Amino acid sequence: MGEQTTLEKLNRQLQRVSGEPFYQQRLGQTAVQINSIADFEQLPLVEQGAFAVDAYAETTPRGSFYNEEIVRINLTPSAQGLRPVYLTRNDVQNVAKINAETLRDAGVTEQDIAITTLSYSLFPAGMMIHEGFEALGAKMIPVGPGDSERTRALIEQWGVTVLYGNPSFALKLAEEGIENIRVLFAGGEPFSAIDGYKDGLRQKMGSDTVLIESYGLAECTPFARECRFETGMHIVEEWLYVEVIDPITGDVLPHGQVGELVVTHLEKEAMPLIRYRTGDLAMLERSPCGCGRSLTIKGGIRGRVGSMKKVKGVKVYPEQIRALLDDYPPTAKRAFELHISASQKSYLGLRLDGSVLTEEQQTTFVQQFKKALVIVPSEILYGDITDPKTHWKEID
Repeated sequence: MGEQTTLEKLNRQLQRVSGEPFYQQRLGQTAVQINSIADFEQLPLVEQGAFAVDAYAETTPRGSFYNEEIVRINLTPSAQGLRPVYLTRNDVQNVAKINAETLRDAGVTEQDIAITTLSYSLFPAGMMIHEGFEALGAKMIPVGPGDSERTRALIEQWGVTVLYGNPSFALKLAEEGIENIRVLFAGGEPFSAIDGYKDGLRQKMGSDTVLIESYGLAECTPFARECRFETGMHIVEEWLYVEVIDPITGDVLPHGQVGELVVTHLEKEAMPLIRYRTGDLAMLERSPCGCGRSLTIKGGIRGRVGSMKKVKGVKVYPEQIRALLDDYPPTAKRAFELHISASQKSYLGLRLDGSVLTEEQQTTFVQQFKKALVIVPSEILYGDITDPKTHWKEID
């Protein structure tokens, strides 16, 4: 989609939200008109917390976005409890249409029988994905989460060829011996960002299985999905304008750099997002793909903004360290801690569980560390890791 078309859609959306109290407080009382993408990048960012609190502060539980055009009310958890996600009739139809297009790009056809193990309760994902399959013309069996034995039996009984669910649940089904799945859609959990996870699941599912990673938010689905060529998760640019920013400064980063995903709805009528900070870290690249899409999240979701620390002027993410460790056999799968010091700003210690690396192994690892992160650890320590999920530790 060209820049002029994007600008036209952004201006229409800015006109649409000019009557919303939430955006009036941030953008001003009159409609904003932008003449360039650079103009748009000057608009204020919307924090998740502000969106969750301010939009509902005076009109709980419906919030300021509620209106008579809304036909669907989903709910999503927040620190303040369950809050609504709204869709108009046009939104419901557009989401189904775009989901159908991306499902087709992934290799789904009208002849497929699909099962989804996503939730069909209050939350949006299950119903939206279901409607995408129906809009495409495929057959859908709505199973929901949790019961692997029943799901496996239904897959065998109905000759199911497409499975949509969490990768960990798909792995459990694969280990129980499901067959004939042509396309697996995985979402809701880290997938391709975990080194070896995708290849390991493909080995269990069968080497010909197409493994598709998807990404979305309760407030923004669809967002990105892989196609049958598995070149990364493609942004649905007709529906969204996506930026990557430096999570500290808020400056927009060029493609090829890891930062925080920021999303703006281009067409959504109810409760649209404008420069909404997702809190998720990723890298965008634009490169042609056989499916026709080009703007792509490369390498999956790298982690959350809160996991990042700046050391020696370099942003360090635990997810980077995890991938680095797993790429080197002597350190693969080891638990680790990253040590920082308030008094020594340039200090970065790396503590590993397990046996001590040989001098040669440590030299190789430090070289790989420097190549990936530019900096090197101040020292490498060894010992038990008491809480492997809490990667950062202040030592003074």
